[in-house]
Amino acid sequence: MIGTLLAERYRLDQCLTADTSAPQGQLWRGTDVLASDAPVALRQLQDPEAQERFRQLWPAMQSVLHPLIPRFGGLLEELDSLWLVREWQEGSSFGQIQQQRRERQLVFGGGEVLLLLRQLLPVLGVLHGKGLVHGDINPSNLLRRDQDGLPVLLDFGLLQNLGTAPLLGATASYAPRGQGRGEMAAPWMDLHALGVTALTLLSGRAPEALLPADASEWPCPSGLEIHEGFREVLERLLSELPGRRFEQAGEVLQALKAVPMPESTGPMPSSERTVVLAPVVLASAELPAALPQAVVSPSPQPRRRQRADERQVAAEGRLWPVAIALLLSAVVGTAIGWFLLSRGNAPAGVPSTDRDVVGRSPTASLPPAEVDQRQQLLSRLRALQVDRSWFLELVDASLLAQFPERSGRLPSDSLEDAPLRQVWNELANEWLARVEQLPPGLRRRLGSLDPKDWQTQREALVGQGVNDRVVEQLVSVAANTLLPGVASGTKPPEPFRQLWFAAALRSLEEVKIEKVKAGAEMATVLSSRVPADSARLISIQVPANRRLVLGINGTPLMQMTVYAADGSVAAERGPLRVVTLAADVGTPVQVLVTNEGVASGLLTLSCRADLPITNPAPKAVPKPLPRVDRNPIADPATGAQGPVEALPEPPGPKPAGVKEDVSPEPAAQEQAVQEPSDQPEAGLLSQ
Repeated sequence: MIGTLLAERYRLDQCLTADTSAPQGQLWRGTDVLASDAPVALRQLQDPEAQERFRQLWPAMQSVLHPLIPRFGGLLEELDSLWLVREWQEGSSFGQIQQQRRERQLVFGGGEVLLLLRQLLPVLGVLHGKGLVHGDINPSNLLRRDQDGLPVLLDFGLLQNLGTAPLLGATASYAPRGQGRGEMAAPWMDLHALGVTALTLLSGRAPEALLPADASEWPCPSGLEIHEGFREVLERLLSELPGRRFEQAGEVLQALKAVPMPESTGPMPSSERTVVLAPVVLASAELPAALPQAVVSPSPQPRRRQRADERQVAAEGRLWPVAIALLLSAVVGTAIGWFLLSRGNAPAGVPSTDRDVVGRSPTASLPPAEVDQRQQLLSRLRALQVDRSWFLELVDASLLAQFPERSGRLPSDSLEDAPLRQVWNELANEWLARVEQLPPGLRRRLGSLDPKDWQTQREALVGQGVNDRVVEQLVSVAANTLLPGVASGTKPPEPFRQLWFAAALRSLEEVKIEKVKAGAEMATVLSSRVPADSARLISIQVPANRRLVLGINGTPLMQMTVYAADGSVAAERGPLRVVTLAADVGTPVQVLVTNEGVASGLLTLSCRADLPITNPAPKAVPKPLPRVDRNPIADPATGAQGPVEALPEPPGPKPAGVKEDVSPEPAAQEQAVQEPSDQPEAGLLSQ
């Protein structure tokens, strides 16, 4: 199947699943030939039950927007299979990293795992907030992204709704026992699996080796070099008892805020590590007489330890400050300190002295690598024409928001704060990458933007008939690219608000309005190309008293929101699809289409104005039966008159074929005896 083209767009390049019978289906790496050969991930599902499950789950999955969760595209039905398309993430799984470290007798440090949990818990909070449970969290389903080193949650093959029966196929020993016993899917199951993952990373051992067969609760090994508060959080994550376990991701995150960040956020030597020392053989004359001639191992040489640890760090593939514990004099790839540049309001420029570069005495005892990286950042800021003071405030605020336990204290240039300087460096690079997305004119204005800068553009769009709510949504979509996690319709505080203003200016400046008139009983078709990371606003005039049938096709990474004439949401944000709007939505109907892909995409819109569905005709009421006259005229044969049911039965034998009543009521018997004497005509007829 390699080389097969699905939907004339996605080419299958490599199958990544060895087990073809896996309940999660087969995972493929593919290429989007219509999006500049961008890599994509495709999951092939052949099981009918799995196909139906993901048809129901896919809209909710597409609504999950978080930078540490890949974006989900479309669903394809090709080759008797259902194909799930999502964004490709380049990196190494934590399972692979763990195996590499095991070979070098290294494990994940306490600070490293603590930082990992703080990054992943908000991801699970978003997922659970959508009513979804991952169901299979383990090191192999966590990816360290090459682009920024951040963890990404992958493999949603066992994803399910909250409160549904658990699925089989979760990685052994990571899922809680309750999941195997058939307990309904709940957030605490993902939290338990995350706790087991943290324990295996800290210990370097498989979960089977950590959990005794007869144990009722997960033990937390006593040899772990972690803070006592961190140990208590792990024990609660590992517990399955309803009164002790964590039920929500927010509870765990709140508990971790009280745990101080350790000095080191890099790998640590394994407790089972074997250190090989170079032997020194003493001359026989120098040996004591009481001792045999043997090899004596002296204390390790600091320089030799330094070189060995530097080689281990280089083999890791990332630049981690493990030298803190080993007192290295130079740390390869450490962070840019918060104090790297002058924090005054002086204009950005090329530094003329060392004091201008680092903002302190040239005799400061900092590794040369940090000074070099500081100069590189200064050069990038100068090339981008970004205000230096504002940018430093931005990174500082991000760091303090991530570590509220520091109470506003920024890291110093001491060796103890090296891990925090590393985090500062990662944040600086991340923010700089986002700032680079802005046009040069907007980059130069960062730090001095205010609300009036975008009000003019806003009023111009409103004057063209764009509803004010639609404008707010348009700005929010653009702001989410620069400020992920900011709630729609809200403005973050300074200095983050500067990026919100920049997003507003860019989105309103680049927005293109397409106007369409829906034809009665005949479809009107519009084709338009939407640039990458941009939006298109389509205004549809609908004839009075007509309902609108709307259908849009495009790339899987396009989203649409439909607004009624009063600005209310007529169709929630979601993938391109077919919707039908009632006649009372008014006109114009405004459709906002966003392209969240890496390349421009073509959309095709078809709309038609239909007559509203009239109420069905009422059901015909059946005619009543003719009224029965219960006082008919006298019978000419008998002369009897009165209600039909009161007429007596003639005495005498009955005709053949008529069954005779052998058990009359007593009263009826008495009546039958007395009536002949009162009615002689009847008696004559019976003779």
